[in-house]
This record gives sequence, structure tokens and C-alpha cells, in this order.
Amino acid sequence: ESQRYQVGGNFRLTDNIMATMEAKYVTEDTEFAAQPDFYDFILGDNLRNTFYGGTTTANQIGSNYNFFNLQSLRIADNAFIPDNLRQAIYANRITTYAPPTDGAPSLATGTVAAPYARHTLFGEDRSQISTRELQRYVVGLQGTYDNVFFVKNVDWNLSYTYGEVEVEETETGTDALRVNLAADAVRDTTGILGTPGAIVCRSRLLNARGLPLDDYFLPFNDLRDSQIGRDAVAQCQPLNIFGVGNQSQAARDYINAAITYTERNEQEDFIGSVSGQLWDFWGAGPIGVAVGYEHRREYTEAVGRDASTAGRVLFLNGGPDFPGSEYESDEYFAEISLPLIRDSFLGEYAELSGSYRTFDYTTAGQGEVYGVNLIYRPIQDITFKTSFNTSFRAPDLGENFSPLGETFANGFNDPCATASIILQAADIRANRVANCTALAQAQGRTFDFNGATATNTDDFNPIYGGGVSGVTGGNPFLTPEESESFTFSAVLQPRFIPNFSLVLDYYEIEINQVIAFISAQTAANNCVSGPSLNASACAVIFRNNPDIPFGLGAPVNDPIGGFIEGAGNYAALTTRGLDFTARYGYDFAEMMGRDWGRLDYRLGGSWLIEQENFLDPANPNAFTSSRGTLSFPNVRFTSSLTYTPNDIWSVNWTADWQSAQNISRSRDQVFNIDNREAQYYDTGNFTRHDFTARYNVNDTLTVRAGVVNAFDEEQSPALGQTLNSNFDPYGRRFFIGLNYRPF
Repeated sequence: ESQRYQVGGNFRLTDNIMATMEAKYVTEDTEFAAQPDFYDFILGDNLRNTFYGGTTTANQIGSNYNFFNLQSLRIADNAFIPDNLRQAIYANRITTYAPPTDGAPSLATGTVAAPYARHTLFGEDRSQISTRELQRYVVGLQGTYDNVFFVKNVDWNLSYTYGEVEVEETETGTDALRVNLAADAVRDTTGILGTPGAIVCRSRLLNARGLPLDDYFLPFNDLRDSQIGRDAVAQCQPLNIFGVGNQSQAARDYINAAITYTERNEQEDFIGSVSGQLWDFWGAGPIGVAVGYEHRREYTEAVGRDASTAGRVLFLNGGPDFPGSEYESDEYFAEISLPLIRDSFLGEYAELSGSYRTFDYTTAGQGEVYGVNLIYRPIQDITFKTSFNTSFRAPDLGENFSPLGETFANGFNDPCATASIILQAADIRANRVANCTALAQAQGRTFDFNGATATNTDDFNPIYGGGVSGVTGGNPFLTPEESESFTFSAVLQPRFIPNFSLVLDYYEIEINQVIAFISAQTAANNCVSGPSLNASACAVIFRNNPDIPFGLGAPVNDPIGGFIEGAGNYAALTTRGLDFTARYGYDFAEMMGRDWGRLDYRLGGSWLIEQENFLDPANPNAFTSSRGTLSFPNVRFTSSLTYTPNDIWSVNWTADWQSAQNISRSRDQVFNIDNREAQYYDTGNFTRHDFTARYNVNDTLTVRAGVVNAFDEEQSPALGQTLNSNFDPYGRRFFIGLNYRPF
């Protein structure tokens, strides 16, 4: 839901000077249902106790296993587990196998009792409710003069803009400690808490009996050593984790939690420019010039999620406060356009133009960029355009100064895993074997990273059961991005096909020192894939997993975790492609003499030839290709057909088609090749159809209505609840709107 208000005005001060003012206010409220929590419970009786060692007894609350969403649950006296499930777990057996040999696979040797099971992906829905308020104010002066000394047609502008955005987000999830206590539900057989036979939390019974309550989540010996723990025990409501809809509202209210994040951004911008025309030396047209100055200030601050977490262990990302940070910049710019020919034997028109800009940022320092453009129209029907430009992008405040906050590496594919290494190209394979060996030896460990021995028992093949905890944040040492781009375009408007035009655009772009988010996966890959260990990448990867020797991770309550993610400077990014847009209008009266209105058709398309990411500054020749992956389809088309029978109404049909994009590759699934069906390794081709009708009630009021995604196309189910901007995750929806122009 959004509300938008905007007002503006122009005031003629003199015949040559005008003042302008504009004010805008926007408020938006959005609610987003995110991925549910995913708790895993190990079900059994003789389960390991991570606090005391040994096994958990009936006089102890259930233990958690290294990570808050993997918890044990005693089933002998659990009040909610169906008895047939309990008996099936007790009767469970697993097949044992002898180790494989170089020439033969593993062989079954028998079965052993395995009276335990794993109950996965239990959890409540998570949501995010956001309120966003924007204010923007602009004042300006602009003027025109026929002549100022030797400069003709002078235009000048001065403007000042102030804007601010305030965001408040409330995120809902669950309290992991409370889920642990609530799931451990038993019967109060003797009525210690008041009602014999009532289902209660084991923790409340143990508390009433004066027995210890081991603290697996908070940094204390006993839960009752903290107010958070005392409240969790006293307020505990029993939770049935078996079956959809079997959870009481009281239990859900007990485990649910919410945190709040607020952010404030300010921007001030002052810009002044003047342009005019100089001499026309050879009849092609006057030389155009423009110069200007711009000053900008950006400021941001935020109250992080940790403030409302208040020491609780929540199934929600944390985050500290963002102290107020700002930067200022000063830029000077100049442009010139030089007409070369007009209506000569060399062609109808040609123009050469150039631009230059110098800048000074308080965070990124000084620099300069420039550009050169050429337009040539040999005849009326065709125009050629080409350009070469350099560009610069300074790190934004978040990329520079965002404080470290908790995050998770989900689906981490360890680059030191033997099964992953043996699939790499020969040079990468050799590099990883040498570098992973060096890292392991530094911990006094030895593995067969190359798969060279006859047995796989000495291989390193870690299995990360869930997301690995780490932190993400800004990087104050970022350097600015610098880029070079080349474009060539042809515009065809043949006279022999009235109302038809075709635009072809070819582009090449190379960005150096690319500022981009460096994930734990990328940092881990960069650490070991080069000819030698990449010190900067290895410095943010920590192999201290207490349950996986040499594995990514760290003990519970480690302030950093297994990695540090954040913005960094990649070596480079290159892309090449071809875009086209064709337009055709058919006027029935003009072409057939019939008063049937008009048809307008537009077909646009893009062909991505190259999208290469050079991610490792220490190994600048190594790259990965994003072409054909999510958000980078090889081919994409958009089609739009509009029928306008008269000046009162019109209808439009728009279609957006894109080629299939890789979600994953089988080579990356060596640990579990069957984790998805073959058709779910890519998205499949995707097409969305939209229909819109527009009706002009009168000169001041227009009504429009229609349907978006009319055939209810959905993104690939293999994407799960991850929303990808290329696709439409919302399904068929209808809209109606009004445009009112009182003045």
C-alpha cells in the first residue's frame, strides 16, 4: 500500500529568469512472507548431551547440536509423538558396509540397531513488514539569454535538492531457546504443576523439582542465571511439532518473536550549469558547449536488529547499529559538440562530441573520466552512432561502513572437498590440492585431497547439515570502480516502409576493480584456487568447525563464525551483447482508407554474448561465466501490440519471453547428484503475458485496468521461495488505476 503526494510550481521572475519549486512525499507499507524457519530434531532416547557429555536423561532438557536449529528430542516420554512413530523409531535398523577397495565397491556386512530419526524442516512462517517514508524538496533558478558576449542561446540552471528516506522494518521469526523448551513436552503425571496428566514443558517440571536446567543457548551454566532464561522457563507452553495444524495458538505465541530495524538516509545536491552555442565555421551548425559544477552530500544511520533482539537466540538475522556516516563530493564537468557536415556530398549529417568530468570524494579520492561520441547519417534512412566512454563509481556508504552482522552460508560447496577438487580443470585441481594441503598441515591434519589413494576414508568430504554461521559487513578499504565502454548503433528508418524503425545496438563493457559482494563461497574458492594461497581471501575464511575437522565454521557463541562476507574489489567484469528494437505503426485510414484506428507494434530483444567475472585479484586471468545463469538469460524478447480505434480507448498486449537459465550444474552436485530432478537444473523458458485497457473519460480523467501475468506463469519450482527479479513470483493479478489532470 502506498500514498504519493507531489506539488510543484514555476514562477516567472523576469522575462529571462524562472524560479521552480517541487515537493514530494511518499509513504509505502509492504508485507512480505519469507521462507519458514527450518528446525531439525534428532528423535531418540540415548542422544548425546553437548553440555555434560554422555546422553540426555529424563531429568535434563533436550540438548542442541552445535547450531541452534538442530536439537535433540527425547521420545520415551514425549507427550505428542504418535505411538506408532515411537515404536517404528525403536525398531529402526541400518545396513552397515565394509570400506570400498580400489577394485570393488562397498559390500553390506549386516545391520545394527539405530533407534533414532531426524524430523526436518519444522518451523513457523517468517515475515517482514516495512514502512518507508520519503520526502524530497527541490528549488531552482533557470534562465535564457539570446547572447552573452560571443555565446548564443545561453541556458543556465541552478538547483538545490534535499531528500530523506526513513525505513522501519519489523521481522518475525521464532525464539530458538523457546522452541527447544516447548518441543520437549511431557505429561505431569502427579500434578506437580497443578493438574495431574496435563501436558507441560519438561523445563517447568524440572524447575519445580529444583533440578538443573542446562543452558545450551545463553552464556550461562543454568537457564535461570539470566532473566531471559527465567522468563522462557516460566512462560513455557508445550508445542506439538508433529503434523501441520497441530500447534496450539498459545505455543505459537510463546515461540514467536519479532525484531525491528530502522534506517535514515539523507541526500543534499547542488548543481549549476550553463550551456550555449559558439560559432558555425563551415555551415554544419554551431559548436555547442556546456560547463558545470555539482556538490553532493550523502548521510546514513541505522538502529540494527541487535537492539531489539535483547540477548535472545532468534531464528532471525542479527545486526548491530550503523553509526552515522557520510561522504561529500565535488565535481566539475564540461561538454562540447562539434557538427562536422550537414547536407554535403559526404552525407546528410555528422557530429562529434566529447565530455570530461573531474571529481573529488572525501572517501574515494580524486579522479577523472571522459567520453567521445560520433553520429553519422549518410542518408535520411540510416544513422550510425558510436561511442567510447570511461566511468567511475565510488563505494556507497553501506559498502564502505556497514558494521558486521550475522549471516549464513547456505549450500556451501567446500573447495577443499576431494569430490569437488577432482572435477576441476587440471591447473585449478593442482592448485587446490597444494593449497588445501598447506592449510590442513597448518592445523596438523592430513587428507587425500587428490583422491589418489585406494580408499576414500582419508578423503576430505565434509557434509554441512545447515547454513554455516558467519558475519557480513562493509569494507573501508575499497577502491573505486573504473570502467570503459564501447557502443555501436545503427538506426534504420526506410522511407519505403512508412512508420517503421529498427535500432541495433552492440556494446562492450569492461569494469575494473569491480565493487561487489564477495560471498563466503567466492572467498573460499579464491583462497585455494590460485597458484598460491590468496592471503586476503584466506584471511576471511575460518576452518574451526568443532564437528567437522578442517571444516568451515566455528564453535557456538564465536563472535565471528566461519567467515567474513562483504563488499570487495574484484579484478574485473566484462560483458558483450546485442540489443535491438523494431517498431511499426499501421494507420488504417492512411493505408486502407478505413476509419478503423491504428495498430502499433514493438519488438525488442537482447542477445548476451559474454558475461565474464574475474573474481580473484590474485589470479586475474581466471574467470567464471554468468552467461545463461540466473538473471543473465542468453536471449530475451519483449513484444507489445497496441490497438487504438479512436482517441477514447485503447488495448495493449505485452509479452516477455526469456530463455532458460541455469540454477545449478550437475558438476556442482557431486556430494548428492540426486538432490534434484534433471529438469530442475535450469528454469525452463519463461513467458509472461499482460493485458491493459485504457479509457479517456474526458480531457482530465483517464481510467486504466488490466491483468498482469494473465496465464499465471510461475517461476521454476526449483527456485523454492527465493524470489528472482527476472521472473514473476506473484502469479496472476488484476489492477485498476486513475490518472487525473486537473490543470
